[in-house]
Amino acid sequence: MIPLRDSIPSRRPAYATWVIIGVCVVVYLAQVLSGDSWREWALNPRLLVEPAAWGKVGLVRVFGSLITSQFLHGDPLHLAFNMLFLWVFGDNVEDRLGHVGFVVFYLTCGVAAGLAQSVLTWFPNVPMLGASGAIAGVLGAYFVLFRTAWIRSLVLLFVFPIFVDIPALVFIGLWFVMQTLNALVTIGPIPAHGGAGVAFAAHAAGFIAGVALVRVFGRPRQAPRVRVVRFAVD
Repeated sequence: MIPLRDSIPSRRPAYATWVIIGVCVVVYLAQVLSGDSWREWALNPRLLVEPAAWGKVGLVRVFGSLITSQFLHGDPLHLAFNMLFLWVFGDNVEDRLGHVGFVVFYLTCGVAAGLAQSVLTWFPNVPMLGASGAIAGVLGAYFVLFRTAWIRSLVLLFVFPIFVDIPALVFIGLWFVMQTLNALVTIGPIPAHGGAGVAFAAHAAGFIAGVALVRVFGRPRQAPRVRVVRFAVD
């Protein structure tokens, strides 16, 4: 299922969401032009637990990578899917949290996701990168705040693409179940230079962080009314 848009209009421009998307795109273009130098900004879980590296690399660089890695992506498809999910779900969550609150919430969920993935894979010496954990937190917040919305989705039926309106409760619920199931079978140590893989544990952990933290960052008194309706005819 590929989300295309949701049924809840935002009350104000989603400036923070747009800026995050823009930064991720610019950073990816810089990655392409810079060769492998971007790797020093990715999260290397092994460095988090090696005090010797703290002095050599610097604490700011080691632990700052929990933030910088959220703006790096492995390939155009990785970037495109992440930004699509952020575009569809981010504006409404930002509408509820405010611009600054949304940015802090987004980065906090990304940090929680990176730490969880590091712990559950035994701090491998393998670079981690991507906005998926932070965006999973946005999905968790959306699940709490807008679960009665509908998601216009592209679904492949065999080889035929169809457009389906799916309740957010079902769409996000199925997404979380799939991430959790995949995380359970991929938990464990990752060999050094083990190659690319999907950080399913980061997805699940980011989602849980979003569910847990959204009320901390949220402003219930300014919550928009959510009507349980599907899309207007277009």
